[in-house]
Amino acid sequence: MYKSFGIHVKVKNIEKSYTFYKKLGFREIFAYGKKSFLTKLEKKTPKVDEKYNGVTFQLGDTKFEIADGHLAVKPETFKKKILSSKISAMIFVESVEDILKICKKNSIKVSVPIKEYHWGTKELVLKDPDGFVLVFIENI
Repeated sequence: MYKSFGIHVKVKNIEKSYTFYKKLGFREIFAYGKKSFLTKLEKKTPKVDEKYNGVTFQLGDTKFEIADGHLAVKPETFKKKILSSKISAMIFVESVEDILKICKKNSIKVSVPIKEYHWGTKELVLKDPDGFVLVFIENI
C-alpha cells in the first residue's frame, strides 16, 4: 500500500537552508524556483521555473524537501521559526561519529551530543536554520 515517505520543511531562507543540508551531505535530486536561486545549485540537478524556490533531497528511500513557498500554504508560514521539538526527523546513518565530523568541519552546532541509548542506538541531534530537529541514529 505505502511506497515511501517524505518530509516537506517550510523555510525562511532557502539559500541558508540549502547550504546547511548540502554541508551535511544531503543529495539534491530536483529543484524549482527563480533563476537567481537555480543558478546556485548543482548543474546536474533537474530544475524547473517556479514562483518560489525549493529543493528535493534523496536520503535512502526518503525524500526530504525544503521550500520558501507553496501554492497551498500561506506565505506567513514560511517566516515563522520552529520553536518546538514536537516533530523531528529521524535519519538513520551508518555512523553518528561521521556526522559529528561533518558538523565540526562545517561549524554546524550540535544540539545534543552523541548519546548511547539502552534500546540499541547512538544518536546525535541537530537543528536546521529554522529550528527543525534532525535526529541522526546509528544502530549498535
